[in-house]
Amino acid sequence: MNRALFRAMFKQYRKKVVAISTGIVLYEGLLTWVYPVIAKNPAVAEIAESIPSAVKTVFGVPENGRTDTFEAFIAGQFLSRIWVMLMALYGIETANALLAKMVDDGSLAFLLSTPVSRSEILWTQTGVLLSTNAILVAATIVGLYFGTFCSGIEIEHGRYIDLGLLGLSFFSLIEIYSLFFSTWFVEEERALTYAVGLTLVFYGLDVAGGLSNKLFWLKKLSLFQWFQPQEVLEGTTDPLWPIIGFSVASAVLWFLTKKVFETKDLAI
Repeated sequence: MNRALFRAMFKQYRKKVVAISTGIVLYEGLLTWVYPVIAKNPAVAEIAESIPSAVKTVFGVPENGRTDTFEAFIAGQFLSRIWVMLMALYGIETANALLAKMVDDGSLAFLLSTPVSRSEILWTQTGVLLSTNAILVAATIVGLYFGTFCSGIEIEHGRYIDLGLLGLSFFSLIEIYSLFFSTWFVEEERALTYAVGLTLVFYGLDVAGGLSNKLFWLKKLSLFQWFQPQEVLEGTTDPLWPIIGFSVASAVLWFLTKKVFETKDLAI
C-alpha cells in the first residue's frame, strides 16, 4: 500500500463519509427518541401484529419475527432495508470511482506514470474502500449505542457488535465485486451498471422469495438471505458463518481482481 496515495484518496472521501455518518447518527437518534413513545401505545403493537407476513418481508422483518421489541423496530425502520441500500450504493459508487472513473478521466494514467506499481495502486484503493466502509459501520453502531443510552433503552451491546461485524463483511463483499467489475470492464458506465444490477438482482430475489412459500427457493440465490439484522440483534441466529463466508468470498474475489488489474490492457 502506498501511504501518500492512501492519504490523498482518503482525503477526497473524508467529507462524504462524515456527511453520511452524521446523517445515519441523526436518523438513529430520531428513531431511538420516538421508540419509547411508540412502545407505550398498545395500538401500535396491534397494528404491527396485524401486518401480513408478505408486507413484513418487504421491510426486512422475518416472517415469524417479533414486532414488540426495539430490535424489531430499528431493523424494520432502518437496518434491514434503508441502511443496506445506503451502504451498498455508497460502496458501489466509491469502488467505481476508485478505478473505472479514474481511467475515464485520465488520473489513473498519471498514477501509472509514477513509480507506483499496479499492485500498490489496487491495495491502496482497496484500503480506502474498506476503511471508509468500516467508519460508516462503526458510526452506525456507535450511533445506536448513544441513542439507546440517551433514551433509556436497554440493549445487548454484544449483539450490536456482531451486527457491525456482519455488516462490515457483507458490505465489503459488495464493494469487492464492484471493484472487480470496475477492473474488468474499465468503462465507468458499464462497471456501474453491472455492480448495481447484480446488487438489485440479489435484493429482488430476497424480497420475492419471502412473498410466497412457492418462491422461497429464490432467497437461497440471494446474498441478502445471510444478512438478517433483527435475528442477529435478538440472538436467534449466529452471524459467525455468514461473516466467514462473506470474508472468504471477498478474499477470493479480490485476488481475482488483482490478477485482472495487473494483466489488463488499459486504454489510457
